[in-house]
Amino acid sequence: MNQRLMSIDSINAKQSIMGISLLGKLVVSKGYDLEGMLNKSGIAMDLLNDPKASISLTQEIAFTRELVNTMTEPDLGFQAGQCYRINAFGHIGLAAGSSDTVEEAITFFLKYIRLAYTHFDIDFFTSAGNAVLRFNDKYNLNDLRRFYLERDFSFAFLSTRDMFPRSIVGQKPKTIHFDFPCPSSVEHYQKLYQCPVHFSMPHNQILFDERYLALALPLANSLTRELLEEQCKSQERALLGPQNYDEKIRVIIQATQAEIPSLDKIAKQYFMTPRTLRRKLKEQGVSFQQLVNEELCKKALHYLSTTTLTVEQISIRLGYSESASFIHAFKRWTGKTPKAYR
Repeated sequence: MNQRLMSIDSINAKQSIMGISLLGKLVVSKGYDLEGMLNKSGIAMDLLNDPKASISLTQEIAFTRELVNTMTEPDLGFQAGQCYRINAFGHIGLAAGSSDTVEEAITFFLKYIRLAYTHFDIDFFTSAGNAVLRFNDKYNLNDLRRFYLERDFSFAFLSTRDMFPRSIVGQKPKTIHFDFPCPSSVEHYQKLYQCPVHFSMPHNQILFDERYLALALPLANSLTRELLEEQCKSQERALLGPQNYDEKIRVIIQATQAEIPSLDKIAKQYFMTPRTLRRKLKEQGVSFQQLVNEELCKKALHYLSTTTLTVEQISIRLGYSESASFIHAFKRWTGKTPKAYR
C-alpha cells in the first residue's frame, strides 16, 4: 500500500448517514450497544431516523473502528457488506437498476461513486475476456483497510448477484483477488464469496465474464433513469458541494455582490496558476468569460424580473462602474436593453 496516501483522519468530507444506519441494524441484531458506539463516534442516535442527515468522514471512521474493535468476528467485513443492497443507495442505486444493460448500470454507479460508501477509487475495464472492477487506495485506511475491502467486495458480489441473470453458457467464474495474505483459509473465503478467491495478488479486484456487460436489465427504463439522475446530481451538490471547477466558479460569481473576482484571484484560491485553471475549464468545454457572462445574465434577469431596482442600481450590484457598460452587455446577452426586457 502506498504510504504517501493522505490520512483519512485529515479529510473533512461529508457523507450520508445511511451507511451507518444500515450497519446499525447489524450491531443491534448481534446484541451490541449501538447507541454507545454512536456516542463514542460523536454521532447522535436520532440522526439514524433522518435520511437526509450527513456525518463527517472522521465520524464514519470512528464508528467503523468501534464496530471492528467491539464485534471481533473474523467475517465482520463480509457480514457488513451483506447489509447493503443496490436500492440502499437511494437514487444512485435505483437509477443504476433502471439502466439498459449491466455495463451501463456499472458505469452509472461509478459516475456517482461519491454518493456511495466506499473509500476506494474503482477502475472498470475489460481484459482477456473478463470485466474487471479494480479497487485502488484513495486514503491510508491503516488497520481498517481489510474490513473495508471485504465489506465492499461482499456488497459488489451481492448486488451483481441480484442484477445479473444466474448463468451464461460457458461462463467464466467470478473471481476475487485480494492483495493481503489469507487471514484464515482459502476454502473459508471461497465458501463465503461462493467463488475462487486468491490472496497476495498485485491488485484488489473482482473479475467476471465480460459477456455479462451486454445483458439487458429487467427494470430498464430510460425516463426513470433520467429523472433519478437529476436527483443524484442534486444530492451530490448538497452533500459534497460543487466538484468541477466550472461549478465552483459559478458559486463564487453567484455569491458576489459587486465586482467579480478575476481569474487570477480565483486561481490563487485553489492553489494553481491562471494557466492551469484556464486549461481545466477548457477541458470542461467552457471559458472563464463565458461563465461570468452566463451568471451575470442570470443575475440581471432575476433583478429585472423580481425587484424594483433601477438599471443603475443593478449595474452596481453586478460590478459595473457605469450603467452604459451594463446596458451594452445585457443587449449582447439577450438582444434587448434592460428597459425593454422589463
